[in-house]
Amino acid sequence: MAQVTQVVTIQNNDIVHFENDINNALVDLSDYSIIDIKYNTLYIGEQTVIHSALIIYK
Repeated sequence: MAQVTQVVTIQNNDIVHFENDINNALVDLSDYSIIDIKYNTLYIGEQTVIHSALIIYK
């Protein structure tokens, strides 16, 4: 049996907007089964921070 998954990637440098984007994505995906969520924070220099999330669902 094959397993099919979809991936949503979200990134934002504003942590408040990032959290809102994650919450909105999870609401949009509420009819699906969330397999995993992977978070990452990337620091570029002293000023730029990029928060990203990979939401894997089926």
